[in-house]
Amino acid sequence: MNFHSGVRYQRGRGFGSLFAGLMRGFAPLSRLGLSAGKKLLSSDIVKNVANTALESGKQALKNLSADIIAGKDISNTAQEELLDARQKIAKTLRGSGSKRRRKPLKSALKKQRLRYNLLEDG
Repeated sequence: MNFHSGVRYQRGRGFGSLFAGLMRGFAPLSRLGLSAGKKLLSSDIVKNVANTALESGKQALKNLSADIIAGKDISNTAQEELLDARQKIAKTLRGSGSKRRRKPLKSALKKQRLRYNLLEDG
């Protein structure tokens, strides 16, 4: 009988089976991470921080180029600009400090209207 028996000492499917199993395990986790990343990137906080960082970068570049033209020491200016950018971004992350006011409950509004109407009629 003629048939193919394969390599004499090969067992299993090699490294491919190991990597396929790892990929099957990591695929759901990576999808979860991507969806969370999309939500994070579309949030208002991240947009505000990105805009602040962009504006700080523009200002730092202007100041550095002015110092280069003036012949001043660039390293001191760069350190000052970095510190200023950090402070601006930290301030953006902290927010303005103002709190949102809660809307009064509808039942409380009805009671106030009812009392007002009773006093007005009486």
